[in-house]
Amino acid sequence: MNIEVKVTAGAKSNSFKFENGAYSIRIMAKAIDGKANKAIIEFLADELNIKKKDINILKGEKSSKKIIAINIEENKLKEYFSKN
Repeated sequence: MNIEVKVTAGAKSNSFKFENGAYSIRIMAKAIDGKANKAIIEFLADELNIKKKDINILKGEKSSKKIIAINIEENKLKEYFSKN
């Protein structure tokens, strides 16, 4: 599934939220030399318990608004947010 995400790089902690109908990611890595993008993929893979290869940034590599493809069923993603 593809999701549109608002990313904040250089945050104090990592988080992945769904609020007011929108996804947001706060990542500690700075947006320098693709470090934040790499950190997003690693963080999401760890949080969602999937492999890094199952996550791909489709659009917005140099933007705070990104389209991310995640190879996960929608109900599993909803389950993740119901626990957090």
